[in-house]
Amino acid sequence: MILSRRVVLAGLALSGTKVPVLAQAAPEPQLIPVELIENALSLPSAVRLGHPHGDVIMVEYFDYNCPWCKRSAQALPELLKAEPELSYVLVNFAVLSPQSVAATRAALAYLQLAGPGRYLPLHLALFSLRGTVDGARALAEAERLGGDMKRMTELADSETTTGWMKDAFATGNDLGLVATPSFLIGTQAYIGGMSLEQKRDAIARARG
Repeated sequence: MILSRRVVLAGLALSGTKVPVLAQAAPEPQLIPVELIENALSLPSAVRLGHPHGDVIMVEYFDYNCPWCKRSAQALPELLKAEPELSYVLVNFAVLSPQSVAATRAALAYLQLAGPGRYLPLHLALFSLRGTVDGARALAEAERLGGDMKRMTELADSETTTGWMKDAFATGNDLGLVATPSFLIGTQAYIGGMSLEQKRDAIARARG
């Protein structure tokens, strides 16, 4: 989903607005300074999947109400299976709506309780839901996966969670990410949706 710079900055204030879905062309790679990539990888909210020390690192900035992010999530298990040497990093980037902000708060609360090793099932579950994903629905899914509702509700509204979200917005803004999903693959940024084949092609290019 394409975003304006204004929407990204609105997300930084935790009060984004919905934007219409636009057609997604195959994104062109953009060279990114290494220090900005390192900033993204150092986010406390970043969830690492796949190989712990992969030959290529791929970072996805996503929103739980983004239709192209949903497609990306649906293809994620297949990508991880096809690319066993890949390190894949998830970054919550809730910029599309207040409902997205609330859903991300719930997801990050679960992350703090369960740890990154148990996050992927929640990630896939939230993207399997139909309709708008808000805080209540995200908490319900997290509880179904074993999260304590009372503790998650407290953590969702905590200063830690707010700080994590602001840090993610800041790195996304520094990277010039104006669409969800956006990907960092090696030292290149791809802003917008990518098919599984396009991702694998970009990973192969990053390997040289």
